[in-house]
Amino acid sequence: MKYFLILTLGLLAVACSSETKEEIKDLNDILPGSERDYDKKDAVVVEEADTLGTYQNRFAELGTLDSISAYDEDLFPDRFGPKAIEKYQLSIAGENVVFVKWRFSDSARVSNALFNWLDCFGPKCKSIRVAEERNLQSKAFHVFANDSVLIYLESENRLDTRNWDKYFDKSGYELEWDFIMEQTPKGRVRWFTYQDEEKTPVKKEIL
Repeated sequence: MKYFLILTLGLLAVACSSETKEEIKDLNDILPGSERDYDKKDAVVVEEADTLGTYQNRFAELGTLDSISAYDEDLFPDRFGPKAIEKYQLSIAGENVVFVKWRFSDSARVSNALFNWLDCFGPKCKSIRVAEERNLQSKAFHVFANDSVLIYLESENRLDTRNWDKYFDKSGYELEWDFIMEQTPKGRVRWFTYQDEEKTPVKKEIL
């Protein structure tokens, strides 16, 4: 009886092992063919020279684009239902710049995202009112908002305002901005808008 029980358990183990093997699938059979190293963080957006050339043309006004990769940090406006998001880490002439663009369906959604963001801005969740000049974070940043787009730039160093204005002018945005926020590293936010096609400081008394 003892030997019969052992033999029975042995057969059951073999049967279970066979069933398990049939259910296991090779991950390589499920995933599309790729030679990427999945042990590394998958941040690279541009790998081929011709693709980098395309982005170089797009950002030509800013200088030589050395590389571009995905920027995967969560930012406050992500929560407000944008139709599309672009997030890049640009290396331009040796300097790293974060470029994030949110596209919304209408101006009400842009305003909702922007003004909620102003209530909790940056890593320390600081609040700021329109036209108020105060420091929001240690890094330099620019924010641009019109009736469909919200754009955020960030860098450890001062952002080249003139070159970015040229970039936006070429892209058809420059004269459409309702609000522009500019802050140098550890500096204070300055506010601008466009009036009669001229970049004009926003003053509290005109709000």
